[in-house]
Amino acid sequence: MNFRKLVKSATFNTWFSNGVTLLNGLIAIPIVVTKLTVEEINVWFLFSAVVTISQGVLFGFSGTFTRFISYSFGGVKINEFLTLKDKLSLGFSSTYDKGELSRILSLLIRLYTILSLVQLILLAIGGYFALMDPISKMDSPHLGWISWTIVILSSSFNLYLGSYKVFLEGINRVDLTQRIIGITNLIGLVLIIVVLFSYPSLLSIVLVYQFILIAASLITAIYYKRTFNQLGIKALESRFDKSLFIVVWDSAWKSGITVVISAVVKNISSILVAQLFSPQAASPFLLTKRVFDILERFTSATFQSKIPVISRLRGRGDFERLIPTILRVQYLSFGVFILGYISLLFFGDKILALIDSNVGLGSIELIMLFSISAFLNRWSGFGLAISNQANQVIEHINATLVLIVFFSVFFIGYESWGVLIFPVAQTIAILFTVPLLIKRVYKTMGTTFLRFEKNLLLPLLSVVVLINIIYYILFT
Repeated sequence: MNFRKLVKSATFNTWFSNGVTLLNGLIAIPIVVTKLTVEEINVWFLFSAVVTISQGVLFGFSGTFTRFISYSFGGVKINEFLTLKDKLSLGFSSTYDKGELSRILSLLIRLYTILSLVQLILLAIGGYFALMDPISKMDSPHLGWISWTIVILSSSFNLYLGSYKVFLEGINRVDLTQRIIGITNLIGLVLIIVVLFSYPSLLSIVLVYQFILIAASLITAIYYKRTFNQLGIKALESRFDKSLFIVVWDSAWKSGITVVISAVVKNISSILVAQLFSPQAASPFLLTKRVFDILERFTSATFQSKIPVISRLRGRGDFERLIPTILRVQYLSFGVFILGYISLLFFGDKILALIDSNVGLGSIELIMLFSISAFLNRWSGFGLAISNQANQVIEHINATLVLIVFFSVFFIGYESWGVLIFPVAQTIAILFTVPLLIKRVYKTMGTTFLRFEKNLLLPLLSVVVLINIIYYILFT
């Protein structure tokens, strides 16, 4: 692969983007855990958890619009969207319909405008109650609330601009959107270093990271405008397209329930631990969870970079190219997870000790339990995403089952297991949904669970378990 192809590779640019973003985050963590107080550290971690939960206002529209734009740009008509799950043969138009693509884009922008306002209100109200107690424990609570106000405004504005990124990724310009994020964060790295080492405080850290976030979104909006003109799409209509919204809503509400439930299950542990345990007891759990969140994000990003391609191939019914593409990207994704986890096991505590961190990682048992729950969570997510590309959305059923089982296990085992119950509950909940995935997901690819996963999930999960066993025997 020559340099030009590498620069235009969606996967490479996603790795580059997430690598730089990860580096920016990792630079912050040592400063945060050494320069801020334990109370400020908890608040900083909680900011991320609350914002993540609030993103449930997207209610599945992001993934649905990306998928529908990919369908339309790939020559699939809007009237075919609802029946794609039954499409088992190759068939599509050679060119995209500019009028239909314009309709989808118009609805996308209007909905994102509404959703950004909803998020602003939810963050202001919900964030107040979630952060009231942790911020009150800070030495300067007013600085905590100023920092949170900045997060609220920047997050809502960033959501408003997010429609442009969705459109570009829908027409398979993942390479462009991720390159913008990567370069912006790389340039912002200098600003981050200056702020972190010269003016380390909760307020300054929030300011610099939110500034970089907004800068990347504004640059993406500029490139969207250029692409919009190149595609020859008509000017957006002023009316709200109700007929198209019905088609979008048919898939979005299912994904939306999933987004909300998944965000709650994934982040409720941080909020509960911060409320139920002392700052000294909560901090190791929050730091460990944050590290695994970063690892999951990096793993997921590898797969997400190919979603527009997978969506277009499935929309066209091109199974001959679809299956090898899915297998290849999942091998890459899980490879990233395993390498990242090995690095955490062998170097995590050493790095924290080297920087004389005020907070350490959780127990080895907590780390290993998180490794299993995070791995299975990614596998389940990949399977549901594949099903979505056939417009067979079952993730809402899956998420509901996960929610019920997760909280059932939590309430049964909380007193006995302590903080360990969170990854245990997530693992049990995911295993409970495996029959649903086996029955519904693999059918959309024209294969079976054993035929597809015998060389993917089963050996790779065994590797993670084996790594844990060997490490536990030799180093604990």
